[in-house]
Amino acid sequence: MKAKVRARIYSSVKSQLENAIPLDTPYSVHIDICSQCNFKCNFCFQSDPDAMKKKGYKYGSMSLDLFKKITDDLKQFKQKMRKVKIGLHGEPTMHPMLPQMISYMKSQNVTEIIELFTNGSLLNPKLNKEMIDAGLTGVNISVEGITSDKYKEVTGSNLNMEEFVKNIKNLYEVRKDCKIYIKIVDIGLSQEDKDKFFEIFGDICDEIFIENVVPQWAEINKFDVDTTGMYGQKVNRYKEVCPFPFMYLHFNFDGTTSPCTLDWAKEVIIGDVSKNSALEIWQGEGLKNLQIKMLEKKRDEIKFCNKCLAPVVCCLEDLDDHTEMLLRKIRK
Repeated sequence: MKAKVRARIYSSVKSQLENAIPLDTPYSVHIDICSQCNFKCNFCFQSDPDAMKKKGYKYGSMSLDLFKKITDDLKQFKQKMRKVKIGLHGEPTMHPMLPQMISYMKSQNVTEIIELFTNGSLLNPKLNKEMIDAGLTGVNISVEGITSDKYKEVTGSNLNMEEFVKNIKNLYEVRKDCKIYIKIVDIGLSQEDKDKFFEIFGDICDEIFIENVVPQWAEINKFDVDTTGMYGQKVNRYKEVCPFPFMYLHFNFDGTTSPCTLDWAKEVIIGDVSKNSALEIWQGEGLKNLQIKMLEKKRDEIKFCNKCLAPVVCCLEDLDDHTEMLLRKIRK
């Protein structure tokens, strides 16, 4: 097997977050260019239409002009972004302007890494070449099964497994310097299934991993927290302070801005990048007040955040023992 078996969270060197706060530049920016997905995976909020309807979830695609505006805004930050991630709540390859968006971001030199998060079902030789030629430097592919029948069970969609693997292989062959990461979530996988996963994909990606299933989507959590997190890390305690608002910005397709990639319901909005600059939002009162409330260990009072377990199972950072020091820094 050519690929390295490693969770993506360990692919980059991490500094102690408590020593870096407040950041003058987010570690990464997430841009959700399409809120619709062609899958309805049974562990994702997209599979719960009642919850989506209750929260007023809207489908839509980001305009190219707004994407360019966000890209231009990133030039205002003191440092270049470490990473810009495209996708998350929806399937970005459904957006017809995806290659043009990648190309524009690459041309503006605002980030070290442009990474795509995709289920991979719509990859094809034409799109693969367009994205690589545009300057894509990372692809994160979520595999949901090792057979077409399993895909139907997990995603509710019909998928030609042979064609799916063929298209990923093509991406690997034309990838140039683009790093491909492939993962599957361990939902009822037998050891035979796991061996088959590595056999099928281990030679057509750079990194590969089997992630643990965890309750990462608040409001529709269907799984209990075990003693192990998503990436195999030990879960020792509940985190009262969520690290995400101190590290990232997440732009929804309509310009509304969240402090966290997991706020699919848009309950914690800190700005609108169609009206303000990304830097103004990062330095704004909305985010600052949220950070202070987190550091005061009042997460239970924050709608949506109070039901979220992602800080426990999806990240390594832990700020709970540094709140007094960080409050002084943030308030200053």
